[in-house]
Amino acid sequence: MSQLGKRIARKIDKAILQFGLLEPHDKVVIGLSGGKDSLALTKILGDKGASERYPIPFDVEAVHVRTDFAEYPAGDDFLEIVKSWGIKVTVLEVPVKQRLREGHSLNCWWCSSQRRLEMARYAAEVGANKIALGHHLDDILETFLMNASGKGELSTMLPRMAYDKYPQTIIRPLAWTHEEEIRDYVRQLGLESFTCTCEWDTRSPRKTARRALEELCAGRPRAKDLMFRALANPVNRYLPEVVSEPSSRISDSQKMR
Repeated sequence: MSQLGKRIARKIDKAILQFGLLEPHDKVVIGLSGGKDSLALTKILGDKGASERYPIPFDVEAVHVRTDFAEYPAGDDFLEIVKSWGIKVTVLEVPVKQRLREGHSLNCWWCSSQRRLEMARYAAEVGANKIALGHHLDDILETFLMNASGKGELSTMLPRMAYDKYPQTIIRPLAWTHEEEIRDYVRQLGLESFTCTCEWDTRSPRKTARRALEELCAGRPRAKDLMFRALANPVNRYLPEVVSEPSSRISDSQKMR
């Protein structure tokens, strides 16, 4: 493994230990989209030697959800490449567009929810209790900015999140890993051309959040790490406390003032 691969592996180790992502005898299904993030996660977490780094045993396999609109400019040979790493890969055909109800348009949220639904069903079939997704540090911070500016709430993707309706737990082992590191690592592996393209992704507000994040952290290598640490380190004394909700009505006497 290259030095960059080892650095990412250490960051995955840190996330696993810090957030309790793995437990003894877990069976993990990795969501393999074919993009750089899921390929890097599958390569490192699915490596046969990965479980030897931890004092707890766990099993890993990958599942690729193929939709009825996704395109892979470089083809889907990445599936055979992942299999050559000694990792079991299952392909699920999901007609995402066909499932749309009348009057609704396709968007990133709908596609994501349908793919995760099928992964949860598959995980249940094979007895897997964890679903690992390739969201990295930049994704988590972008989601925080999107929720703060679009919803007025302090929230983001969690490194570990239990489903409400399904018995599986979502884990994000790349929580401490920067997107740039993943991009460089996948380039080292010669897999940078494998990615799923989608016309709806270009309309996502995530791209706006991404630009804002890059401007905030430009020239400061540790800024993203500190922002992520801040999410788990609120200083409540210096955060606004709502005493009462302001009334939406204004009395006649107030109007005359």
